[in-house]
Amino acid sequence: MFKYAVAITKTAICIFKNNKFMQVEPIIKARFNKFRDSLELNNIADGLAFERFVNHSILSVHQPDAFNADSELLECVCVGGESDMGIDGIAIKLNGIIVRSKTDIDDILKRFKRATVEFIFIQSKFKPHFNKGELNNFVDGVRDFLSDTHRFPMNEKVKFFVELKEYLLSDDVVVMWEKNPLVRCYYVAMGKWRNAPDLIGIYEHFKQDVSALNAFDEAEMHFVDSENLKSICDSIESTFQETINTRHIMPLTEVSGVSNSCIALCYADEYLKLLKTDEDIIRKSLFDDNVRDYQGENIVNSEIEDTIQDQPAKFILLNNGITVVCDDFIQNNTKLTIKNPQVVNGCQTSHVIFYADEKGLDISKVPLTIKFISTDNSDISSEIVRGTNRQNIVLDEAFEATKKFHKDLEQFFNAISPDYRKIYYERRSKQYNHNPTIKQTEKINLRILTQYFTGMFLDLPHVSHRHESVLLRDYQNKIYQEQHSFLPYFAVALSFYYLEKFFREEILPKNIASFKAHLLMMFRESISGFRPKLNSEKSVDEHSQRILDFTKDESNLLKRFKDLVTVFDSCKNIWVDELHRDRDGMKDISDFTDLLLKETRKAFPTNLPKVVETHEHRHIGKVVKASIDKNGQRYGFIFRKPENIFFHSSQNKQLNFIDLTGKLVSYKVIDDSRTGKSIAIDIEIED
Repeated sequence: MFKYAVAITKTAICIFKNNKFMQVEPIIKARFNKFRDSLELNNIADGLAFERFVNHSILSVHQPDAFNADSELLECVCVGGESDMGIDGIAIKLNGIIVRSKTDIDDILKRFKRATVEFIFIQSKFKPHFNKGELNNFVDGVRDFLSDTHRFPMNEKVKFFVELKEYLLSDDVVVMWEKNPLVRCYYVAMGKWRNAPDLIGIYEHFKQDVSALNAFDEAEMHFVDSENLKSICDSIESTFQETINTRHIMPLTEVSGVSNSCIALCYADEYLKLLKTDEDIIRKSLFDDNVRDYQGENIVNSEIEDTIQDQPAKFILLNNGITVVCDDFIQNNTKLTIKNPQVVNGCQTSHVIFYADEKGLDISKVPLTIKFISTDNSDISSEIVRGTNRQNIVLDEAFEATKKFHKDLEQFFNAISPDYRKIYYERRSKQYNHNPTIKQTEKINLRILTQYFTGMFLDLPHVSHRHESVLLRDYQNKIYQEQHSFLPYFAVALSFYYLEKFFREEILPKNIASFKAHLLMMFRESISGFRPKLNSEKSVDEHSQRILDFTKDESNLLKRFKDLVTVFDSCKNIWVDELHRDRDGMKDISDFTDLLLKETRKAFPTNLPKVVETHEHRHIGKVVKASIDKNGQRYGFIFRKPENIFFHSSQNKQLNFIDLTGKLVSYKVIDDSRTGKSIAIDIEIED
């Protein structure tokens, strides 16, 4: 299949030529500059930076998480330079995953027992036109790369990928192929693609040559101009629009905060337009707001596929349908144009439809219902996610991870972990299961983060073993707060990773493995001293950074944990022999936690200033209302779930009520003897 990139550049400014600007699509320029800044590429040549930008953009469509927490991958796939065979970027996909070593290949094949291979080649030119000579050089280089013998000189990066190709073409791997490998080529330039016959002729000849090798499936050539590159960038960020044909559309009742809503009946081949890109790749970014990622070929998903294959007409009766939240949709008779959609319910159904089409099943006879909801209100979006997933067995804590804080925290992990050790925040169930190159030990999920953050940074290891749903309820105003820095959460995850590693390798005694939360609290205390207020960003960042810096020397880190085990054993002896307390109960008792903190401070005096909270059990929240009652007394409410908490000037005489609404405050909670309801006292405005 031959795919052309259609381009109509609406407004144009600047593309580099002789170090000066020429015409180019302004959004591309803005995204390119942002990319350069984020990767600190402002000091390299414009052309080289553009090659990296294009390679990163195109490969992110193929695998959205490809460059997450892997700072070396981009450098690996950018092969341009001397002896590059006319190729600027090379990637090899195995079962949908970009591989960068033979070990990656072995890991994937060990798990899936099958192989679907794609070879991706990219040439990008920061020029205003497509050039016949450059295309010739590009396809000649790809042709030589795919051949058994090589006549072109090649640099070390290209040689590395040739070795991976030959490994994938070895007899041991070929027997696992589901079909011959696909070859995808991208030629990127900033002019308009005008279906140039001479360039199409070069591609057709190249396609025949690849077919003659008898080792590859069809070769695709994508001529990518500025408009198409913009679409690729949009696809990555899920900022795109698509028009689908429906059979029927029924408007829904008006709801405050919802611009428009309807239920549409359509066939699956129309819905597929939303699901896949122009390159026939599934838009993984469509499912960022789901509580779970695709769960793979489990029993339920296999039954969905069986219905598509054997009883397509019954699909609409047996399936709950799909819910899509979008920025806007426009109805034109039976056509719907949807802008910036997010599939908030129906992730499993969507994936099964996509893969059924890939397998050649006829999805044009599969009817389904889709609920489209247009809103820019994030609270309503969260309610929709929660409400539409109630039909499934989804626990309350799964919805916590759909909040903006956790999405941003996931990106923070990806950005910072290459500086320390690759770990991933798996905020959604099985989010990284599609990628066997990410080890289970490198994943930190919501349960782990909640339990060990409670133990390590709230100094509550004696309760941290409780279910995360209980901890999220009991400490909802203390953890995962909008104003919190991400650094302490990453410090917890990284510290846990290493401690778990030491236990797994049996370097630390297994008999205290159930006290990991206690040891992590002791570790934090031994490095950084008294814990600061979590909403004091500067203090907590300094506190966390000392911990992170300490993890960089693994041998020193191991020694510290061994020393802490010694302190722990000493505390256990004090607990039993001197205090005559029960050995079996010490894990769940706050007194034992206090003893550990006391002895840790003795053994590891930090000489750091004490910035501990002055009030225990204080909560944090924003004032949503401050007013005057009928008696002239001031009162207000602080945001708190499940309902806002009341406060009154009589219990907060020191509080300045002027301009209090919207302020961040800390407070204690007591029960009002008259009403029996909780009220806030000792309110302090936070800095």
